[in-house]
Amino acid sequence: MLEPTNLQAMAEQAIFWRLEVNILDPLIVPFTASLTSLVLRRIPISQIHALPSGLFPSLKKLVLYISEADFNRSTPLAKRPIVAFEGAPALRHVATNNLFLDQPGVVTLRLPWHQLTHFISTDNHDGAPQRFIVKFLSQCVALQRLYISLLEDVLGEEYGDLPGQEPVTMPTLKSLTVNWWGSYEGVFQYPDFFDDFKFAGLRSLRLQGSRMEFDNLTAWNQDQVDKFLDKIEHEFRLEYLSICQRNVTRVTLEKLFKVTPYVTMLDAHIHENYEHLFETLTICQDPDQSFLPQLKTLVLELGSSEAVDECEGETIDPNTFADFLDSRMRCAPNNRLRKIVLYGGCMDEISDGVPFVEVIQRYLPAGLVLERHVVAELRDGKPDDDWLERDPDLQDWLEASALFKI
Repeated sequence: MLEPTNLQAMAEQAIFWRLEVNILDPLIVPFTASLTSLVLRRIPISQIHALPSGLFPSLKKLVLYISEADFNRSTPLAKRPIVAFEGAPALRHVATNNLFLDQPGVVTLRLPWHQLTHFISTDNHDGAPQRFIVKFLSQCVALQRLYISLLEDVLGEEYGDLPGQEPVTMPTLKSLTVNWWGSYEGVFQYPDFFDDFKFAGLRSLRLQGSRMEFDNLTAWNQDQVDKFLDKIEHEFRLEYLSICQRNVTRVTLEKLFKVTPYVTMLDAHIHENYEHLFETLTICQDPDQSFLPQLKTLVLELGSSEAVDECEGETIDPNTFADFLDSRMRCAPNNRLRKIVLYGGCMDEISDGVPFVEVIQRYLPAGLVLERHVVAELRDGKPDDDWLERDPDLQDWLEASALFKI
């Protein structure tokens, strides 16, 4: 009999806490030797605790979503550490929404940090991001891709530096996503943990939140802006940049694009109808003196915008987009845009009849490539975090989207 290698176990929110029968024993335990991918979502925490260490010799990818209501309802005894995965020798990819208890320093989920290559944490309990960074990030010596949700304790003056040591170098980290929706009103501030780590190998950066305003003196002072941009320019060498925001000021876009001249792929989702983006990227004279001179691939999200929400207007203004695209297609061949990739929740959002898509079609005979993806099924039950389906490095781990569903 063939044994499964990929298994997803999920419980509906309304009934998960009533599960008195252990559903993991018949579903998982008979096949643990062969499982390479596992998704556990809203399974009672008591049943996950019952899984012993050493049960998953082949497991490579884990997605673990622990219900907040279940966690709060659990007794102190039930909040003891989860040990089932700490001895999994093949484990490389982990996505979870809960690492820590409310008490500082108490770990809910024990993992083999030294061998992880991909780690996604949406844990926004007070102090959780800070404790992960201070205690565990330096142990992730093989980490290549990191997604972390930041709160005020890691943004701005409340973050405490790592005590008495030089910045930790993480040469294997290639991709970093920082999500600051959990911070005050979703406003991005300087991530102070940047001072304690060197990400010299970073090639991909995603900035996700409500607003990014380098000219907002309440959120940033000039020294912080300079320090942030200097790190991007002189320590990173970004080839992939993703901006997922409600809005971004033009000053911010100009400053960010100025220090990322090697970016060849830009992924964008600016909810307020892409205000300022295409004006900033339009080439006026010399392409080499313009922003993102090596841009070859543009990835755009059309599934969510102000226009979609209000059922009025266009997500992307066709006239502004036409000026941008014309400037990117009439320059020298080495500087031309080569591909546009569109993502939408339905075909109507990216069809031939959409005005800015009509603009794109004018340049297809000149060699511009248009790619379209309808991803409604993948996003079913997921209110946001649409970036995951667009991320080129996560196409073999799309089951991680279970972490973001409600």
